[in-house]
Amino acid sequence: MIGFKIDELMTGTHRFTDKPDTERPMLFSLTWGSDSLLKFLNPFSRNFLLSQATGFITVDGLVDKAECSGTLHLRYFSGRKIVYELFFQDEKGVNYRYVGEKLNLWPWNLYRTHFTCYGTITDLSNGKVISESVVYFPYREIFPFACSFRLRLGRVLKYS
Repeated sequence: MIGFKIDELMTGTHRFTDKPDTERPMLFSLTWGSDSLLKFLNPFSRNFLLSQATGFITVDGLVDKAECSGTLHLRYFSGRKIVYELFFQDEKGVNYRYVGEKLNLWPWNLYRTHFTCYGTITDLSNGKVISESVVYFPYREIFPFACSFRLRLGRVLKYS
């Protein structure tokens, strides 16, 4: 199978919900893609435009370079948005979920909508939203982002 991988960096700020007046730094760096380009591009597949994502996330005051994994879903045709769903743990073993969305994807505003992601972090032990964020794709990362695209060749032929 032929698949692909690409690297992406998003950086910005977050606010803990119990301290909404204080902005703190936040970033995540991901490698996302699919092992099967056919499934990824097939509109009849349940994996249509759905990618696996792994990397790390830093949320000032919560975690520093914590490993994260989840999905990135390009919902261009069903909602005009891109959805990130990432799971990670803090040093105490508490599980969290980050859900971020790039919204209102229209051809005339892609320069803005593909670069801005609004998100929340939920403490999975109690279901409480603990942080809200806005992160951006830095313009300086366009060239490294484009150059990070790589095709992956899986087992195309099986040998006995």
